[in-house]
Amino acid sequence: MMKELSSVSNPIVKAAAELKQKKYRTEQQAFLVEGMRSVEEAVNCGIVKQLFVLKGTKTASARQAAIIAAAAAEGVELYEVTEPVMKKIADTETPQALTAVVARQSAALEELAAAGGIVLVLDRIGDPGNLGTMIRTADAAGISGVVLLAGCTDIFAPKVVRSTMGSLLHIPVAEGICEADFISWARKNGYEITVTCLENADSLYQTDLQGPVAVVVGSEAEGVSDGLLEAAVKKVFIPMEGQAESLNAAVAAGIVMFECLRQRLAGKGKL
Repeated sequence: MMKELSSVSNPIVKAAAELKQKKYRTEQQAFLVEGMRSVEEAVNCGIVKQLFVLKGTKTASARQAAIIAAAAAEGVELYEVTEPVMKKIADTETPQALTAVVARQSAALEELAAAGGIVLVLDRIGDPGNLGTMIRTADAAGISGVVLLAGCTDIFAPKVVRSTMGSLLHIPVAEGICEADFISWARKNGYEITVTCLENADSLYQTDLQGPVAVVVGSEAEGVSDGLLEAAVKKVFIPMEGQAESLNAAVAAGIVMFECLRQRLAGKGKL
């Protein structure tokens, strides 16, 4: 049964709104998901704790009605809320009809090792939009998992979650991993640490990336850390012919990931 909430001072509303801050996301082990597509993904994954529906939109579309029905069948707490309440909870300036509180999910490094294949490793990525775009691209490229080294922005921040367009909900992500632990894990599990850089690097398109590979992309301002450069088995650069000095970090990550995919497909005779 859907309950009605009309006060922005309601404790349920205040607790949900607090999830816009990292401190409360950690305390509650939850985060916010906004919009029909991402909420639908979360409901399908069975990790929604609460679902807030903007008043007057319960039957806005057959798809939305189906999402609400599926959430109800899973025992999710359902609330119909007024526009001021939805604005209080949501992070976007113009809230959408659906916002969910979702249980926080995090993978262990060993889970990524079990998956095999290609792993994307992010070193001190600070821009939420870049981080979200990288996760979405990793999902599209068939990457086995993502490792966020300590110093990256919070993966469960609302802008990051929105930028992933639902991909965060079905790709394993290990977060807050220290550099030394990652290097030890990669060596133990046979992953070739492959960093993107300019000095003493080979062309991306002349480098064999078909084995178990950990692709490391560094911070927007500083690139990959000295420790990771030293630990790298392979160093690659992306050839460019235009006058731009560099690529956006998310674009660079996407190019490398899809070259890994291209080589693997070619090796299987699928190209």
